[in-house]
Amino acid sequence: MSFLKINKLLVTKDGKSVYQENFHNGINIIRGDNSSGKSTISNFIFFGLGGEFIDWLPEAGNCDFVFVEVELNDVVITLKRQIESKQMRPMMIYWGELNKAIVSNFEGWNIYSYKRTEKTESFSQILFKTLNFPEVSTDNLESITFNQVLRLLYIDQLSALDCLMKNEDFDSPLIRSAIGNLLLGTYDDKLLKLQMELRHKEKELSEIKKQVHAIEDVFKNSPFEFNKDTINDKIKEKRELLSKTITVLKNPSQIVDSIKSGDTKNEIQLLRKNLNNFKINFDTILSNIGNNKIDIIDNNEFIEVLNMKLKAIIESLNSREILGNFPILYCPICLEKIEENLADNHCKLCKKEITENLGKSKLLRMKVEVEMQIKESTEILNEKQEKVIELEKELKDSERLLKKAQNDIDIYINNSRSSTENKFDKLLENKGKLNAEIEFFEKQLQLIYSYDEYKIQMFALKSGVDRLNHETNRLEELQRTKGTKAYSVIQKYALQLLKGDGEYEEKFKDGRQVTVDFARNTFFLDNRNRFSASSMVLLKNSVRFAIFFASLNLDYFRFPKFIICDNVEDKGMVEERSKNFQKKVVEIASSDDFKDKEFQIIMTTSMIAEELNIPKYTIGAFYDKHNKTLKFNE
Repeated sequence: MSFLKINKLLVTKDGKSVYQENFHNGINIIRGDNSSGKSTISNFIFFGLGGEFIDWLPEAGNCDFVFVEVELNDVVITLKRQIESKQMRPMMIYWGELNKAIVSNFEGWNIYSYKRTEKTESFSQILFKTLNFPEVSTDNLESITFNQVLRLLYIDQLSALDCLMKNEDFDSPLIRSAIGNLLLGTYDDKLLKLQMELRHKEKELSEIKKQVHAIEDVFKNSPFEFNKDTINDKIKEKRELLSKTITVLKNPSQIVDSIKSGDTKNEIQLLRKNLNNFKINFDTILSNIGNNKIDIIDNNEFIEVLNMKLKAIIESLNSREILGNFPILYCPICLEKIEENLADNHCKLCKKEITENLGKSKLLRMKVEVEMQIKESTEILNEKQEKVIELEKELKDSERLLKKAQNDIDIYINNSRSSTENKFDKLLENKGKLNAEIEFFEKQLQLIYSYDEYKIQMFALKSGVDRLNHETNRLEELQRTKGTKAYSVIQKYALQLLKGDGEYEEKFKDGRQVTVDFARNTFFLDNRNRFSASSMVLLKNSVRFAIFFASLNLDYFRFPKFIICDNVEDKGMVEERSKNFQKKVVEIASSDDFKDKEFQIIMTTSMIAEELNIPKYTIGAFYDKHNKTLKFNE
């Protein structure tokens, strides 16, 4: 059960009270002439309790704060909101009575925002907790605020006559249905959670089934092995081969030794020996060429010297021929005249006797000897040069053979190295292949394990879905039973109020069925919701009070046994009809059905029935243009 009752209402301006009244249990009628401020008080109550209201009249808009001392499930708290023309104003809550709250500026007050955040709670959450309401959210995760609850507790004058709840922009059928189910007690938080869990698990089950079928198709349409033991044996076999391969790879010498072991070594030694021989021969030839070239240089120099000597001899012979007949009168050294009394066979200069044949033959002999030496040296030179040419030719042959020997050994060594590398490559290739095969088998194995796991999950989910289906069906049936009962009782009180209307509306007198549709935010009497304006007012009020009375009748209603009606008479309703409705409401509320029930009804009227115009049912004075509800001058 949930219970809400207003104990006190205080409205202030500039820190002074402009309206303050105490409310009592049961009937509370605020009466007064039109334009005396009754609706303003209703709007202050709605706003003070957490309703969303900004369309203030200028007098109300000039006020500062509204304080409401309320009793929520035996807990007395004071609510305070600043009067502003802004939406979603916060609320201050004092956990205690109004008289204590107003003397405490800060201590004991807590401020809560209109909307909750990840870290802070909204005032709706605080009030819901105090009223023991579940935290309601729709399938679309829309949350219900206390303002939305008040839309069914407050019958205002501005909402359309065929609207069940107070009009509000942007509300959704889901929210309205949730509000109805919450307040009628047919909302089952456990059912909603189970339904959400059921949908979640059904989705999971569908996904798991897809996975299982996909894996079954894979194994059905492929050569994949599906036996875990067979795959494990293959993995074991491949791992043993892999281990052996890795062992060989870690010992490269074994690989080299295993390739043409002794043959390779001997062949390389033989080739190297040949290469060395060719190198020695090449070096020898090259050395001989060098030596011969040195000899050639020496010979050329010697022949050049001989040629110079021969030239000197020839010049000497020629000089002798010339100088022998030329008279020398003066000494070429001292330039003194040479004695002329010397015999002709004596030298004019050294005065020694000369023999013409002896000197000449000596020169000739020297000339012959030099020419012989030149000839011999030239022959030797030619021999050396021919030798050099022969050696250079031989050197080319030797170089060719040396290069071939070097090439042979290079090719052989390279071939030997390639074989080793090929062996390595094959081992690495085999290692990679074995790893891939092992990975392939392991994936097959993992696929089979996944399949087994999916099957287990599928069975578990199916079992969970079955259980949730059973439980949600049970709770839905219970909800339907409670809903049927709730709407039946609502219809009972609605028809009771309508039939008590008298002769004003014939359809009311013969009404049989009242339908309440929260999703569409409307109601019907025998599938009709179009009547005269005053009859629409009465039909709407009858339905709303019927919901209120049903909450007193059925304990599982969360409707907090509180209703405020600022629309008792409207749209040309005649006085007697309004008074008749007031009396009918008081009659039902005072019936034995609710004798021991706690509730609070707040009504405003300008046409109060005489028998209700007593302190038991009224609040404050009768207001008129000289005594308005808001007292700005006091």
